[in-house]
Amino acid sequence: MRASSPLIGQPLSALQENGWGALRLVSVNDGETGDRLRRPTMAEGDFLLVSGQAEDAARLATEQHLAFRLENSDEDLRDSLFNRSSGLAEVMIPPRSAMIGQTAYQGMITESGDLVVIAIQRGGVDLGAEPVELQAGDTMLLQGTWKALDTRLADPQVLVVNSPDTVRRQAVPLGAGAWTTLGVLAGMVFFLATGLLPGAVVGIAACFILVLSRVLTVDQSYRAIDWTTVILVAAMMPLSTAMVQTGAAQLMADGLVAMAAGGSPTILLAGLFVLTAVLGQLISNTATALIIIPVGVAAATSMGISPAPVLMSIGIAAAAAFLTPIATPTNLMVMRPGGYAFGDYWKFGLPMMIWFFIICVFVVPLIWRF
Repeated sequence: MRASSPLIGQPLSALQENGWGALRLVSVNDGETGDRLRRPTMAEGDFLLVSGQAEDAARLATEQHLAFRLENSDEDLRDSLFNRSSGLAEVMIPPRSAMIGQTAYQGMITESGDLVVIAIQRGGVDLGAEPVELQAGDTMLLQGTWKALDTRLADPQVLVVNSPDTVRRQAVPLGAGAWTTLGVLAGMVFFLATGLLPGAVVGIAACFILVLSRVLTVDQSYRAIDWTTVILVAAMMPLSTAMVQTGAAQLMADGLVAMAAGGSPTILLAGLFVLTAVLGQLISNTATALIIIPVGVAAATSMGISPAPVLMSIGIAAAAAFLTPIATPTNLMVMRPGGYAFGDYWKFGLPMMIWFFIICVFVVPLIWRF
């Protein structure tokens, strides 16, 4: 926007009064930051993003004393629409939505005033810049701040193809709140490592700080919890206690000791690794450790050796959960984004498990003596 433009000093509402012809206004961006304009009036250096033919854009530039931004135009457009403060989201109009029959077009600002319609497709075909009546199955590409996208797309009248928080995590490095999160993480690690505060207190305090600093909302915090893992680990704790009190752990330990020919601690470690690794592929590795720990302690007591190398080997073996996606929440989290199949995990996991076996059986006893 040049210094002589009549738009300088005008509110954003003045743009609606100008005749755009075949052009569609996409957004108005701050000339200094490149983000969507938040000031009440426009100033020199601010720029308009429009959709349409080059001839129409040239006519608008002449009438309003605007200059084209040609250098790195593709990169500038991408950064203007998709950055740390704002982004894009694709939504679909579901059957029985109240939006069916409403008119929409490229460059249209939604009723909330904080989202812009970038494109509309029907059956995978772009409908162009002309106003259309929305039908079930139509998809729209919306642009706005990440906060506005999170808030407005919770509306049941639309189906979100990819949630804004998922897109932001995958495509925007160190987005808004990243440094606050890193600082909270560093503080949490410090207090956990030094033992100055109980772990439960440190974890809850870190969650409170993230919510109070508005890095996360309460709803986002709830959605981030893997309730399956929480319930599974909680259910395995009484099972672990029951195995000790009923004698099941001692029975399994006696079998491992009998298997260790001549009472060899090395064979005991190998047997514990195999047992832990097999169970760890079928249930949570944390739950597996809770089940095997009393077995290992009972076996070490029966053989008259230190439980330290046994417990370390169980911990390492429980971490060797590489063969299936259900072994750990981490494996499951990367399955869909990475496009992995169930059988892909063992191809890389089997060599890693062999390496873990060597560490457990031969390296651990060198550091923690029997």
